[in-house]
Amino acid sequence: MIKKTLIFIFITAFCILPFYANDDIYLSLSTTGKRINIALEDFTIDEHENSIKYAKILREIIENDLTLSKYFNVVDGYSKNLNVNLTNNFFELRKYGISVLTSASVSTEGNNLILELKLFDVVTGKIIWKHKYENNILNYRDMAHEISDEIVKRFIGEIGIARSKIVFVNDSTKHKELYVVDYDGYNVHRLTKDNKINILPKWSPEGDKIIYTSYLYNNPDLFILDIVKNRRSIISKYQGINVAASFSPDAKKILLTLSKGRYPNLYLINPFGEIIRKMTNGSHIDTSPSFAPNGQEIVFISDRAGYPQLYIMNIDGGNVRRLTTSGFCDSPSWSPRGDKIVFTMRQSKGNYDLYIYDLRTDKVTKLTNNRKNNENPTWSPDGRFIVFYSNRSGKGEIYIMAIDGSGTRKLLDIPGTSYTPSWSPILTK
Repeated sequence: MIKKTLIFIFITAFCILPFYANDDIYLSLSTTGKRINIALEDFTIDEHENSIKYAKILREIIENDLTLSKYFNVVDGYSKNLNVNLTNNFFELRKYGISVLTSASVSTEGNNLILELKLFDVVTGKIIWKHKYENNILNYRDMAHEISDEIVKRFIGEIGIARSKIVFVNDSTKHKELYVVDYDGYNVHRLTKDNKINILPKWSPEGDKIIYTSYLYNNPDLFILDIVKNRRSIISKYQGINVAASFSPDAKKILLTLSKGRYPNLYLINPFGEIIRKMTNGSHIDTSPSFAPNGQEIVFISDRAGYPQLYIMNIDGGNVRRLTTSGFCDSPSWSPRGDKIVFTMRQSKGNYDLYIYDLRTDKVTKLTNNRKNNENPTWSPDGRFIVFYSNRSGKGEIYIMAIDGSGTRKLLDIPGTSYTPSWSPILTK
């Protein structure tokens, strides 16, 4: 009887509006290490009116990106005591603890937006790096994010994540549709207009495609949406459920749950929907697979122990082992750095909270603490942040937090319920 109940809950969960249907989307940020104190000089401009407008906007976006990165402290409150041209005030800037000064000139030529950037070492007064950026004026946000990512790379050695996006589900149209938004909560737009149920989106490793389950043809089929070509097709349409899909790191394989037999099991398919291998086989429910970054292992959820728990197996289906946890687990996601798994867990009494399993130490760390339900976590492309669903505000929204549980903030305000976010790779094309 218990098994039948679990199967019923599993299948119907995709067909009905969840009880937390009044929630939104938030971002929660991770903070580690000492931050670099950086100042942004007011960007200089030419005589064009557009230059004035975009100089201000570009500076604001870059400042926000650097702040969100948690690598920098953007220092304010110093300019009133200095000359207009801050590059003549390096000695005074050092009194404010500023290490780096950013200076830029902005100009427009027809539909082109041009920004010439300089980074100064405040201690020596010398230029660390300079570069000229040019883009269509309509792509000003992409241009600003590219600059921010380059600044991060110059100081940290890894490219920043400002050019990443988050896909999620929202029901403001009274139907569950896919939406995508920039990582900073701006530039939101709707991807599907089906007036049907679309759920559980996941990005491809290259960020050019999204897989998701849709009831477009009244069966939970697996679709693939090509973002670049604006084209979609069905991958898997077996009778029953085709859900909880994830790409392999090389994008050549997809793991998902199919109910081809009596119980929902994991299957490995290729991007054309052809079954490569049945991964699990038994009288239990196996779901929510996530690949390790090396592509050789997966983490998934199974109720074979009597209640949903975390399991790891090799990609050939062997070496299945359980990770020790104490509650009901769901929606694991393997870190892009390979050393951690973030997941949702509920104790016998309480709400769903986020936890991290450290694979090196077998230590489990709790990230959220009974602030209603916190679910469906996925990682930022650099492995430093987590995006997740929460109904802590009274409605379903999306948050981002750091991997130490600090810095939680809401991603965006949007009508309706937002849930099941997935963070893209860095989109450089």
